[in-house]
Amino acid sequence: MKKRSNKLLDSYARASRPSAAQKCKSFLVLFFKKELLSSFLVLFLTGAADTDQPLWRAQHGVLLSVARAGERLVAVGDRGIVLLSDDQGQHWREVQSGTDELLTGVIFTTPKEGWAVGQDATIVHSTDAGATWQPQHAKPGGDTALFSIAAISPKHLIATGAYALALEAQDGAQWTSVSLPSMDEDYHLNCVTARGDDVIITGEAGHAFLRHAGAWAAIPVGYDGSQFGCLTEPDGRVYSFGLRGSLFSLAPDQTKWQRIDTGVAQSFFGGANLADGRIALVGGNGFAALFDPASGVLTRLHSGTSASLSGVAEAADKMLIVIGDDGIHTIDPKNAEVTQ
Repeated sequence: MKKRSNKLLDSYARASRPSAAQKCKSFLVLFFKKELLSSFLVLFLTGAADTDQPLWRAQHGVLLSVARAGERLVAVGDRGIVLLSDDQGQHWREVQSGTDELLTGVIFTTPKEGWAVGQDATIVHSTDAGATWQPQHAKPGGDTALFSIAAISPKHLIATGAYALALEAQDGAQWTSVSLPSMDEDYHLNCVTARGDDVIITGEAGHAFLRHAGAWAAIPVGYDGSQFGCLTEPDGRVYSFGLRGSLFSLAPDQTKWQRIDTGVAQSFFGGANLADGRIALVGGNGFAALFDPASGVLTRLHSGTSASLSGVAEAADKMLIVIGDDGIHTIDPKNAEVTQ
């Protein structure tokens, strides 16, 4: 096994692992992304906002995941930030997460109960729609990080992350390790999604795994580029997306992925199912789009930013809340143009 750095961020900066840096959904963007610095300078010089206020900094800082808790929106990101909105993303307030670690993923299995995951294998838990959080798991001081979390049932969850890390809790509280077959521990498991009792994991270098009837099997996507996100449609079809606009689908009861030509060069970092059956995708350089599984048509959305976008959620009023390197943006899905 390759020697690992004592610092997680160093591992993502290795020139030999550019996809790892991409997957972490811009772990280093706070320090190295020019567009983030530029946006702060423009707003500061024009007096458009009070940049000294902690809430402003939280709303315009690095955010990596957003989810619905009933009609409430919950966004998480750098330094353990958790932001809540009860008016469809128009106004936000910050709450304490109980950690200052980077939070990379959040999920709510009921309008009240949710979990967030992040660096140092951090897992925090909420039972009041994100208003308060309690720690459940952490492994500080190592190279561990969790990137994604999915629910098999309201209290049966699985989380995946760096260096083949996978944890599972069948009671929503006690987390145990999960081992995958023929998995090189130097690779990252970037995304996990559930389909009934089945679990699908995708990650670096096209690695993908399916757990069916309790047994794991490798089901590579057939593409060497990394997959950064995945989701399951209501009909049971799984979508995986990632590097350079790659998009794959996996039909129910199938183990072979089908590639979808998106005609997009930007990498996809996040996605969400929408109420009308379409899928919202976001990614590098402010990319945002809607994909219609029925027609195969991709429609580009105007995000209003050139910064990388990491997550998206549909608000109760059908507007899209997208988050990324420069904070929160709202997109009207009616303003779309066909690109495929």
